[in-house]
Amino acid sequence: MNELVLRTIVDAQYAESILQAKAPGMKVISATQRHHPFAGFVFDVPQLAGRVGRTHTLVDYFSGKAFISGPWQAADPSDSIGFKPVLDPQWNTIDFDSARQKAKALLATAALRRARLAWKGGVREQRSVGKVWKPNWVLEAQLDGKSYRIMVDGLNGGYFFIGS
Repeated sequence: MNELVLRTIVDAQYAESILQAKAPGMKVISATQRHHPFAGFVFDVPQLAGRVGRTHTLVDYFSGKAFISGPWQAADPSDSIGFKPVLDPQWNTIDFDSARQKAKALLATAALRRARLAWKGGVREQRSVGKVWKPNWVLEAQLDGKSYRIMVDGLNGGYFFIGS
């Protein structure tokens, strides 16, 4: 199975600054990078006026959720030192073929919404990657005497709380 580790765009210091901008006084105790497995697909999707657009998708192996992504940037091989994959919770995992179907369905729905009655179908897969490892930061932090675990997306800086 082919694999790709994505380049981390948001480093630990920037992840910390994102949280501190939202919650002044938050003290980050530790930041650990973890990599989450996705299936990756690149499709040609017919657009309006007969044009075709190339679209990248990622499908989370653990949740089955499909996302449209930007073009993938591979990490430098030296960045994989200390690579820590997220462990499979083994309760909602999907396989590669299911991931492919979810990616196609997402793009067909998105194209249909955009083109409305002009949609003629025809999403065509151009490339697939069995495992795309997306970087995230898990931050242990404290604010007003309470402890928090926060995940910060290593590509776009989005965040959510995963524990307190």
